[in-house]
This record gives sequence, structure tokens and C-alpha cells, in this order.
Amino acid sequence: MKASIMGKFSLKNKLWFLCLVIISNTAYSQIIVDEAPRGLYYMRTQRIKKFKDMKDFRDVFHYDKYLLGRNRISGNLSYNFQRVLINDGFKNRAEYRSAMGIFTRIRFFEEFSFNTTFYIDFNKKAAARWVADYAYSIGRYNWRPYRFNYGYENYINNKYTDNINQFSQKFTEGYYFISFNANVPDGITKKIKLDSTTSIKFVPFFRYAFRYRDENEVVHYEGKPTAGISGRFTLFWNIYIEGAVYYYFDPVYRQLPWDPDFSYGFGYFDWRSFRFSLTYGNWAINRFPGKKTAYPEYGFLDGNFKFVFNYIW
Repeated sequence: MKASIMGKFSLKNKLWFLCLVIISNTAYSQIIVDEAPRGLYYMRTQRIKKFKDMKDFRDVFHYDKYLLGRNRISGNLSYNFQRVLINDGFKNRAEYRSAMGIFTRIRFFEEFSFNTTFYIDFNKKAAARWVADYAYSIGRYNWRPYRFNYGYENYINNKYTDNINQFSQKFTEGYYFISFNANVPDGITKKIKLDSTTSIKFVPFFRYAFRYRDENEVVHYEGKPTAGISGRFTLFWNIYIEGAVYYYFDPVYRQLPWDPDFSYGFGYFDWRSFRFSLTYGNWAINRFPGKKTAYPEYGFLDGNFKFVFNYIW
């Protein structure tokens, strides 16, 4: 029967029939995609109502405009408290700094970002050379292991009262840096792992300022190189301890009274949005035992106690 039917077709028709059979069999073997392709940023079909489950301001407002939910803008609000030693020319006296901090991170390409911190001080008397009204930086800040970071940072004595000439001078006193995230291998971390937050990271770094200003307001143009290594050990539940040591290539002339030999800190820090953190950091003046210092009274209370609320736009 089939032979008699096929016999009625010409060779040309037989070839067309064979092509149709091949195409139909191929069509059934293709992969069928049930859902539409996702855009650059994920879409949510159901509104998140519980604040603890919200990841960013897109979840809060349920709105897709103004870069909401794209992690381009992030930062935190903080309350800062510390003792500040003031040298009045005769002796050191203590003032207590109480300040609101506003940190903003604007990521403009990959992990490159422009970062600013502005402080609102409630005690204007607590002003020392290592206490700035604002700080800023620009560079690549990548949290992933085995990555280089580099850029420019300025945490020196910036003041709101500075004029344009003072601002430009202090800009040249900021430092350029390069660092490397040297995480401890996972095989070692797994042996001491207490929960998903446990981690150990070391960051060797190098900094260079083209000019710097000493305690007598004398500007030096020969440059100031600094090297060091920092480390952070997150134990569990986002509770961490950290520290760093510094090396000054010409310590007699270029290690200023507020430049530390070492720094340290600890606390609870949750990087996620709409979470609170409590941290402590002591980043200035610390000297190794037996080393001369202009601030012998400097100690633990002179570190910065900080209560933080994170956000992601």
C-alpha cells in the first residue's frame, strides 16, 4: 500500500516529503523554554511585606525606577563615640566625640566605586589631626578572594571650613594604594568552621602619598611610602576580630605622631541591607611597647565605637 502511494509521487515530491519528515522530527527534539528570559536584574511577581526579608529599597517601595534594587548605591548611617586626646601645647586633655556618620558608596563600573563619609559632630571641641569632618575615596574594592584592589583614599584632616585652595592641597596629601585579598584556603577554613560566616582573610597593602604635612604644619614633598598587612577572622554569627601592622620606610621623619605601628578592632557586622551592626576600631597612634609616643595616655577608649545601620538602594 505504502509502496503504491509513494510510487505515485515524482522524485521531486519524494525529496520534499523527506525534508518535511526531517524538519518535523527535529522540531520535537528542540528544548522548550517554559519561562521568559530574565532581564539584567531579577523580577519579582509578589510583593515582599516583611521588613526582615527585604534586601533593598526596591523591596520597600516595589518600584523599578531610579536604580532601585540594582545595588549601584549603598551605604550606612552610624553613630560614633570615642575619646579624643587634645594637645594644647602644655599637656594632653580629653574630649569625647559624639558624631553621626553618613557613608555612601556609588558603584559606577564593575567593582569600581566612589565613596564618601560625612560626619555631623555634636562636640566641636573633640577635633584632632586624625579626626576628619569628611573622607572620600575612589577605586576598585572587590571583596572576593585573590583579587587586587587599587585606588585613591583621603582620610586626613579634611574640614568643612576648608576653602578651595586648602581642599586642593589636602587632595595632594591623600594616598594611592594597592592591596590583595589573600584568603586562607577553604581546606583550612573548613577545619575550624563554626558556621557559614566563618572566614580568615589577610590583605597585604602598599600606600604612597606624594606629599604630607607634619605636626608643625610643614609640608614635605619627598613622598611618603607605607606598607603593611591586615587580617580579619570572622568567628561565627558575623562576629569578628581584626588587626593590622604598618611599616614606614623612613620612620624617623615620615611616621607622624598619629601614624600607628598597629591597629585593631572587633565587633558584629552584617553587610546586608536593613541590618544593624556594632563595631569597634582603633586605627591611630598605637605604638609597640617601648617605643616613644607623643600621646602616652592613648589607649582603648580612644578607639571608635560605632553603631551602624546598613542600606542598599
